[in-house]
Amino acid sequence: GHEPSPWPDAINGVAFSPYRADQDPQSGRHPSLEQIDEDLSLLARHVRHVRTYSSIDGLEAVPPLARRHGLSVTAGAWIGGREERNEREVAGLVELARENHNVTRILVGNETLLRGDVTMEKLVNYIRRVRVEVSVPVSTADPWHVWLKYPALGREVDFIAIHILPYWEGLPADRALDYVMQRYQQVKDAYPTKPVVITEVGWPSDGRMRRAARPPPLAQASFLREFLNLANAR
Repeated sequence: GHEPSPWPDAINGVAFSPYRADQDPQSGRHPSLEQIDEDLSLLARHVRHVRTYSSIDGLEAVPPLARRHGLSVTAGAWIGGREERNEREVAGLVELARENHNVTRILVGNETLLRGDVTMEKLVNYIRRVRVEVSVPVSTADPWHVWLKYPALGREVDFIAIHILPYWEGLPADRALDYVMQRYQQVKDAYPTKPVVITEVGWPSDGRMRRAARPPPLAQASFLREFLNLANAR
């Protein structure tokens, strides 16, 4: 096929989880300040914005460090099955938004409803609590189909934050981009008054087969180039 044009000079934003190969939030091994800073300095050459997934365990350092690199941040709280931890995440998130002017959006939870870690009522309660405390737009991030399933969730947020991951849905690489745009449009049509932000999209460079989805690096490169060019144009 044709060679997709190189991607734009600056990528608008990336999902940022600065864990190294030997680290893992489940086992309590988190990146150091130096490691986070090192990752941000690499990203700052290519990216304008980073998205985080937690506001505790050292990840609260991301917004102040990102500011030094000229990056803005969508700050996230991890909402899971442990109430005490959720409370610390929510408190940390509010503090980050208040203390860092480069925090431009807030996400209360990541795929929380997809996993079923808390009920929708409980998640809405966290979202409402955060919204009254901060002055930037607030949402939660979940795959496109979760937003279509819970229209009431849309009333509680300032924007719709969706994940569209065609690889995990078993799409072949050559149909992935059309699929992303189709699902994006479907959510826009469902929420005509709200901005819709794609907060996760992509294609892996390696891993197991998912039906028709194959992960060679070439497929990843062409998907990303085409997506970034299209996102820039749109």
